[in-house]
Amino acid sequence: MQAAGYVIPVTPARLLRQVHYWISLPLLFTIFVIAISGTLLALKKDFAALQPPTQAGARPGALGRPLSDLVAAVASVPGHAATRWQDVERIDVRPGDGIAKVILHSRTEVQVDLATGKVLQVGYRTSDWLETIHDFSILGDWAKYVFSFGTGLTLIAMAASGAYLFLLPFLVRRRKRKTARSRTGATA
Repeated sequence: MQAAGYVIPVTPARLLRQVHYWISLPLLFTIFVIAISGTLLALKKDFAALQPPTQAGARPGALGRPLSDLVAAVASVPGHAATRWQDVERIDVRPGDGIAKVILHSRTEVQVDLATGKVLQVGYRTSDWLETIHDFSILGDWAKYVFSFGTGLTLIAMAASGAYLFLLPFLVRRRKRKTARSRTGATA
């Protein structure tokens, strides 16, 4: 490395600082996406815009309703008359609340009372969309391995190199003090 006509020696610490500096630039974007989406996901139960609030069923603990009734209840919702089993992504049964959350592939959540079979609430699950942004799977399954996993590994490496760069001045001072002590002890 050259600066103003003289050569600056490339020490391991200087090289590590440069690597640390340049790796941080692309890492900032992925950290920003993960931090914002993670913050919103942490609050998903507190805002109906992120996830529909869980309703209470007529008789919590009643589980006598067959699964086919849940899909029939979803089909009774306006705009969902053609709903079939293939449209269901998952069913989240909450016996303590007396409801089942039928989540469709369209990210629509329909809460059905397990005792009466009535639809209690219909809402869009923005939180599911946020999860795909958070783990980068919105770009495809490959992206969560490249971006999420890659960001995690890079953050571990950055933390280790950052700790080393933080401790390096202390270690250098300590070594200099030992050297100075040994010199003064040898001359005395």
